[in-house]
Amino acid sequence: KTVDKSIYANNHTSVKQKKHYRKFIDWSLIPSKYRIKYQEPANDDHEGDPNLIKETKKALGPEISPLLVNDAQLAKSVPTYVLTVGHDRLRDEGFIYAGRLKRVGVKVVHNHYENTFHGSISLLYGLLSLDIAHEMVADLVRYIKENL
Repeated sequence: KTVDKSIYANNHTSVKQKKHYRKFIDWSLIPSKYRIKYQEPANDDHEGDPNLIKETKKALGPEISPLLVNDAQLAKSVPTYVLTVGHDRLRDEGFIYAGRLKRVGVKVVHNHYENTFHGSISLLYGLLSLDIAHEMVADLVRYIKENL
């Protein structure tokens, strides 16, 4: 069994962690057109793999997973730019993160680009260049100029 499959099977967290993190994931913050594929997480009542839990502990910390902090910690965030794309495993987390930030009073600009994919912002030049990448960078640069 690979680490990826173990994580997809939700074996990287204990039952206690699952209950703790669940309260930070508000599915209502995801636009309804994306919620149609929602499934309850697998193995919610399963204790998980102790070795994998240990290996992934840092990945669940606020530096890597800011979505998994309480509202008091989230409210200390600086004004934030969130970029999501239509074809991305992290899209829903982006919507939830932006929504939670707004809910606790953090100034948020959330730009969503429906018809592109994770990493497309890096395809600015060459054979694989995308017009949407230039649009995404222009929007980000505009945000930085207006907010620094």
